[in-house]
Amino acid sequence: MKRKNISIAIITISFFSCFFIKKNSFNKAEFLFPEIVNPKHNRPTKERVELGQKLFFDPILSIDSSLSCASCHKPNLAFSDDVAFSPGVYNRAGVRNAPSLANIGYHPYFLREGSIKTIEMQVLVPIQEENEFAHNIVDIAEQMKKNPEYVKMSKEAYGKSPDPYVITRALAAYERTLVSKNSKFDKFINGEIPLTKEEKQGFDLFMSNKTNCSSCHGGFNFTQYKITNNGLYENYKDEGRMRATKNNKDLALFKTPSLRNIELTAPYMHDGSLTTLEEVVEHYNTGGKNHIHKDSLIVPLNLNKNQKLDLVSFLKTLTDSSFVQDN
Repeated sequence: MKRKNISIAIITISFFSCFFIKKNSFNKAEFLFPEIVNPKHNRPTKERVELGQKLFFDPILSIDSSLSCASCHKPNLAFSDDVAFSPGVYNRAGVRNAPSLANIGYHPYFLREGSIKTIEMQVLVPIQEENEFAHNIVDIAEQMKKNPEYVKMSKEAYGKSPDPYVITRALAAYERTLVSKNSKFDKFINGEIPLTKEEKQGFDLFMSNKTNCSSCHGGFNFTQYKITNNGLYENYKDEGRMRATKNNKDLALFKTPSLRNIELTAPYMHDGSLTTLEEVVEHYNTGGKNHIHKDSLIVPLNLNKNQKLDLVSFLKTLTDSSFVQDN
């Protein structure tokens, strides 16, 4: 009788062990970085990247020469900003939180509403937006032509003097080099270091069916680039994707951001309304506000205090210190 009970106990333990492992297992391959696919017309070269980098940090792009791309996408903040809305020229109020540019070369579309297809096209948006640079790319090219260094660099990079083509391509070439893949989590995936107990519990929770975090923030870049609504408000001031499509079905839909370096990119959400990771986790834990387009995955999670702390601990493992130091 004792031997029969022992056998049953072993089978029971084995069953639940297998269930637990399957539920919290993950495929290492999904977190490994693929090569960036560069457009044929803008293959990266040393000359193109250097020209793009120079332009990225040059306030020549703004109408009053007061702001550069780096003014709102600061390297030490993983190329994001630490305010809800970055001010534009003449201190004009911004309208959306500046997203991180880390791993931007992997994104399938751009802007918060995902309405732009390439980085080259996206470059034009902040240049011409009245509340950002409020400039004209043709006039910028004329300014660059008066600078012998820009003329020389442009010809070496693209075989021509500065023009809109050169400006957009060079900036895009540089931005595609902003690859962040050396966080503590990456080292864990590569078998170099372990996660702490709390970090590992947070990772397991992140990947579990209980939270479904990875359904929107899955993969090596911790985003599926899904255009959706996360229940931040019942009524939105920002129209989201509808601003571009004019379709009511796209009201308050935004592109799911990457979680890489999220510890460095506060405040959060499209409007910078949440200031800490704890607030972000609590937002999802409550299930968000009711909105007609809220994603069906956004439901109350009923996490306890320790589980919420574990999730925050895991999210901090996505910080890539070498990325911000090298840039």
